[in-house]
Amino acid sequence: MNNSLFRKVLKLTTPIFFGYMAIGIPFGLMIVNAGYPWWIAPLMCLTLYTGSGQYFAVGLFASGAGLFEIILVQFLLSIRHFFYGLSLIGKYKGTGKIKAYLIHAITDETFALVSSVEVPENVSKEKFYTLISVLDQSYWTLGSTIGAVACNILQKYKLSSYLEGIDFALTALFVVLLIEQIKKSKDFIPPLVGGLASATTVILFKLGIFDSSNIIWTSICFGLGTMLLVKGPSYFKKNSSQTQEDATQPVEIQTNQKKENTNE
Repeated sequence: MNNSLFRKVLKLTTPIFFGYMAIGIPFGLMIVNAGYPWWIAPLMCLTLYTGSGQYFAVGLFASGAGLFEIILVQFLLSIRHFFYGLSLIGKYKGTGKIKAYLIHAITDETFALVSSVEVPENVSKEKFYTLISVLDQSYWTLGSTIGAVACNILQKYKLSSYLEGIDFALTALFVVLLIEQIKKSKDFIPPLVGGLASATTVILFKLGIFDSSNIIWTSICFGLGTMLLVKGPSYFKKNSSQTQEDATQPVEIQTNQKKENTNE
């Protein structure tokens, strides 16, 4: 592989490196602190490879959630990837056998980078996109492994007290994502409905209506049902269209910039 290409891609992905290390290390700490061996962290990074999904999976595993609940939650968390995939059809066209891996390695950050940069001259897009995806996944795997090994060492030397509160990393992550989503959409109804649905489900569980294994999917059903009653089906269509528009925006901006430069 061309050293200049590697240096170029390394420079492009450096911001992702720092971001993935910052959230990968807490993930590794969390999964070992939950009672799993350290090697589960890198294994999940290679197979599941979805930041928020991996965080959420730790809580699902610890709570003894069923396979159906895990699949449902992961599907809902990653549904935006449908639009990512549609937006990258042109980019990944003609990448050959490596296309399957490129699809597997799509994350929010990788998508943002791939959709906003052009392949350098005299470089095959297969090599360029593969290198971006491999480096990004390597960053996430490295951060998670560092966290897992660090937690393993702390437990070995009976320093587990320093891990107190690490489970809150998952809550903090989703609170930040929620705040960003509210700031972007200016719509408080979905998070309010979600909170009320979750609270209602927990109350019903406490009353003995159903057991703990049904809490997650029941909350999701309550939330979706309430949103359909309050907003109607058109709300979901509108947001799906907006998500797809946001996903393709970097490519459109880049195309417009090229046209402006050509006109100049």
